[in-house]
Amino acid sequence: MASIKNLSHNQVRRLLIPFVALLLVHFVAYGKLPWDEGYQFPLVLYISSLIICILCCELNSWNYFRLNDRWSVTRNPVKTIIYQLGMSLVLTTFVFGVSVYSLNYILFGHVSGISQFLSSLFIALLIIAIETLVFIVRDFQKSSISYDLQKSENQHWTFKSGSKTFNISPNQIAYLYSQKGMVYAVKNDGEKILTQFSSLSELSETYDTEGFFRLNRQFSISHSAVKQVQKDINQKLRVSLEPTTANIPSEAMVSRYTGPEFKKWVSQ
Repeated sequence: MASIKNLSHNQVRRLLIPFVALLLVHFVAYGKLPWDEGYQFPLVLYISSLIICILCCELNSWNYFRLNDRWSVTRNPVKTIIYQLGMSLVLTTFVFGVSVYSLNYILFGHVSGISQFLSSLFIALLIIAIETLVFIVRDFQKSSISYDLQKSENQHWTFKSGSKTFNISPNQIAYLYSQKGMVYAVKNDGEKILTQFSSLSELSETYDTEGFFRLNRQFSISHSAVKQVQKDINQKLRVSLEPTTANIPSEAMVSRYTGPEFKKWVSQ
């Protein structure tokens, strides 16, 4: 049996509709509960309520996604939320009114009293408003995840070394090393690339180095580069790096002032 966590939003929503219709029938339309005297399951009333719930929810879903093509919640959130909620409530009021009076007249030969109709309409609008807000929140989450994935996939650093050009994802870089006006990028596989930058600060001004920690003037490292951390004299830290490569020190020193911040970063 499939777990609820594995169900899609639409599957969960459609599973809840019969339960919502059952509550509406007993608490609003029928006015009796199973333990009340003279109770009989209101089958006809339940079927009509179920039809109305399905109509309202499915039309609201269709309308939301139709409008979402023009009113994306990621482009103009406040305006989109107001517009979507407003259209949902107007459409639901119309559909609910037509379906309630039509079904009542066909099935029972009369229409509901105004007070009962208004109380039922209020509950229907509340349900539709919640459903629409769930759609909006879900779209926010999807857009956020999509943006993060796209940013991760598309981000790359371009290094020019002589006649060669390297396009490298920052995730492929273990650490950056600066020496005598030259900056090298050492990849996770040990490959060393000479870049066009003259300092780590210059590189940071060009690319987002948020995932790297600046140990000192020479090294800016990723988490994958940390092999070992040892205490040194004067409360300094000695960081062993990997992979090792020719003409680049395999260890870097961290001052006692930077040490606490580095410890916090490396433990993340």
